[in-house]
Amino acid sequence: MRPLGLLGIALFALGSLGAGVRPAGLGDVKQISLVDEPGQTRIVIELSAKSAFESHALDNPARLYIDVDGVWIEGKVAAPQSGTVGSPLRVVRGGQNTLTRSRIVLELSKGARAPRVYTLDAPFRIVAELPKADRASAPAPKLPKPDVAAAPPSGLGVAPPGAEPRDWDKRAVRRIAIDAGHGGKDPGALGADRLREASVVLAIARELKSELVGRGFEVVMTRDQDVFLPLGERTDVANQRDVDLFLSVHANAAKSRKLAGVETYLLDTRYDRQTARVAARENGTSVKQLSDLHMLLASLKLGNNERYAAQYANLVQSSLIRRLRKDYENTTDLGVKRGPFLVLFQADMPAILVEVGFVSNPAEGARLGSRAFARAAAEGIADGVSAYREQQERRIVARR
Repeated sequence: MRPLGLLGIALFALGSLGAGVRPAGLGDVKQISLVDEPGQTRIVIELSAKSAFESHALDNPARLYIDVDGVWIEGKVAAPQSGTVGSPLRVVRGGQNTLTRSRIVLELSKGARAPRVYTLDAPFRIVAELPKADRASAPAPKLPKPDVAAAPPSGLGVAPPGAEPRDWDKRAVRRIAIDAGHGGKDPGALGADRLREASVVLAIARELKSELVGRGFEVVMTRDQDVFLPLGERTDVANQRDVDLFLSVHANAAKSRKLAGVETYLLDTRYDRQTARVAARENGTSVKQLSDLHMLLASLKLGNNERYAAQYANLVQSSLIRRLRKDYENTTDLGVKRGPFLVLFQADMPAILVEVGFVSNPAEGARLGSRAFARAAAEGIADGVSAYREQQERRIVARR
């Protein structure tokens, strides 16, 4: 799906003003209810059908927003509702964040405790519980804090955590999430001599972390050891840490031992047969099941991230090839491609997936497991990330 462009933005603006511009096939936010109880305030968002959603807590001012995909919210349902005196909720309001995503924002009172968000069925509802100050229960648990490597300040201005909406022309690149694919019970692709994709990419991710920190970046690792992490939790880590870029590192495999090369992917619903095989393996699904996944992704807005992800992918791919060819002259450049990778489509920021080589190819497999290759790959990827940061610096200066 392409970005909306000027016409799409205009139509969205009209729809937001009640002009009735609504894409076909969307569900509804039927109503938003407030229930004030002695120990808590409960906000109930009733939907016409089960829908994917994500919630994020933000500071300055304190608020929680819930993005619901594939639904439409009418003006009367979205209208602001105020909490009662002494409630942890100041106001709840809704809006059509994109043509296919509704956003419900809970503006919280000062000192409000962490909300608990869960779902109920029949009918499907999203519930946010806000404990009152005198309630004995503890705040809702948060995801474990990921490993973060702090870097020296780069001197660039950064949007506050969770800034909404994000304008990538104004947002400097400071923090990057590195996702080493697979891990734990999921070894990924297997090569000769018990070479495991999960081990190969973890070694590269660790080298990349060190390289980026040395260049002034902050680094968030989705995993820094041989553990299993579901695909959704990987992007959750990145979204909660409000990173500026997401990069997932993988190694390829094929039935033909002759296939070799390096390629970089960004999210799209378009894909060829070879891309389908790669995406199916990385998603842990089958090529046949990708047809259903294609329809799911087609219903989601790829959004303004897409053109930035494309620039990011091209810079990383070209830098990685250039660096690897210094040590491995026969490195094949398979280019930048697009595909339906689950680890990318929930990312709030420009996100790419890099396939550093084929473990199934004897020549590439032999070098993929070496420290020298991990170091070279890390340097090449870091060159691309640094080049993207420089482009962002120029964009920011140009807009002042």
